[in-house]
Amino acid sequence: MTAPFGIEMHSPVEQLEIISDLGQGRYSVTPPKVHPSFVTYIVQATPGIGVFWVKAISPPMENDSYGAQARQLKDQIHGQLSKRYGSGVAQDGLMPGSIWDEPRDWTRALNANERHCFVMWEANKSDTLPTDLESLFLGVSGLSPDDTSLCIEYASVRMKDAEAELQDMLSDLL
Repeated sequence: MTAPFGIEMHSPVEQLEIISDLGQGRYSVTPPKVHPSFVTYIVQATPGIGVFWVKAISPPMENDSYGAQARQLKDQIHGQLSKRYGSGVAQDGLMPGSIWDEPRDWTRALNANERHCFVMWEANKSDTLPTDLESLFLGVSGLSPDDTSLCIEYASVRMKDAEAELQDMLSDLL
């Protein structure tokens, strides 16, 4: 069973140290294994399936308009993930027609959703993902025109079942 940051997929959320309930089955948690590059950890879980989604978020990288810090950290974490899950499919590109095409505009374009910088592993395109993972995502986000952050998201093969369970729980509120 996959256990990113020591959080075992499909385990009951009650087994984790919950910092806060974010609603709709999402919880901010302290994981059993903390990675030094990440400060925030969020899981999504249902009573029937347990944890089906895990996300880790880096602290903001400030004054990173060229994206140098973010890309360096992404490459470092990508290397670590590749040892376990294979290389994944990387994408770092600017949308056609973007005005943010200068090197100093790298983060501004990211913040404007005109640039994408990520690595994706998908079960249907990879034989290196564990059988309990549907996908793994490593991506850089623009927090402002000058600030960036990195995140990793692990999604369980039971994600669709869990989302259906969440929808049933929400309909019970009406």
